Amino acid sequence: MAHARDARTGGAVRPRRRALTFRHSTREVDAVEARETTQYGALAPGPFDRAVIALTSRVPFNLRGLAILLRRLVTMRLAAGALDVERWGLRIRLHPRDNGCEKNLLFTPQMYEPEERVELAAEIARADADGRAFTFIDIGANVGLFSLFVAAQAGPRARILAIEPEAGNFARLQFNIAANPGLSIRPLALALADHEGEVAVELNRRDRGGTQTRTLTAAAATASTIRAPCRSLLRVLHDEGIDRIDALKIDVEGNEDTILAPFFRAAPQSLCPRLIVIEDTRDRWSVDVFAVLAAKGYSVSSRSKLNVMLRRG
Repeated sequence: MAHARDARTGGAVRPRRRALTFRHSTREVDAVEARETTQYGALAPGPFDRAVIALTSRVPFNLRGLAILLRRLVTMRLAAGALDVERWGLRIRLHPRDNGCEKNLLFTPQMYEPEERVELAAEIARADADGRAFTFIDIGANVGLFSLFVAAQAGPRARILAIEPEAGNFARLQFNIAANPGLSIRPLALALADHEGEVAVELNRRDRGGTQTRTLTAAAATASTIRAPCRSLLRVLHDEGIDRIDALKIDVEGNEDTILAPFFRAAPQSLCPRLIVIEDTRDRWSVDVFAVLAAKGYSVSSRSKLNVMLRRG
């Protein structure tokens, strides 16, 4: 959620001379926001949906292909495009057609980010043992699944910031929070960057989790491009009164370096998270974030298919 990259070279994109006009909303976003005004339970799974979900939820990883085939039977017939279910003891609306992470949690919750959840649960248990409230920063929150998991595990004393700039994803995030009164999640509709101002948010129509942010001068003006405010991570933490972080998760489709590198250059030691969950998109970075983190005392704790978990101290 910061500076754009040139798709061919990976370098910074030079500003274009022509002015660009961006839409502040799209038909697709408007439709999503309208659908999320219905109450939780209005999109409850029918008997067939429940049977398929019950089966795919028990499929072992080596039979994941079977789960993929079975889930199509449900997604192809979803009139509303979403289902209301319970996960981690919380009420969640999931949209399997256009978001891979929502599809995964709906049909195969046992396969949803298992390594990441183990690491977060361990850090939550450590905070509990120390008698501290757990502070979690979710950068690129999407529809809030990581934040919801942490809220379910850490309880009402936790402090969670869920940061997401794309309007459709943010509407889904807000719905999931509202469906569970008392959750300790504060949603922020903004992008993070190495400057303050605005960025262009480009929607990935096939998978909303792949939404990207670019500088206004580097982005094309399309029906799927909107403006979003941006601030630095350090500024957001200051504005929110956060002076300590237990865990931070960041997944911003290749812009991790332009958020974390300036943050770790300027942040005091007290703001360095104990645990970082970061998507490994180093092939798109201009700054080696892993080298920056190593210099700050972080080491790799575990890895998953897409993410690296690092701990400090």
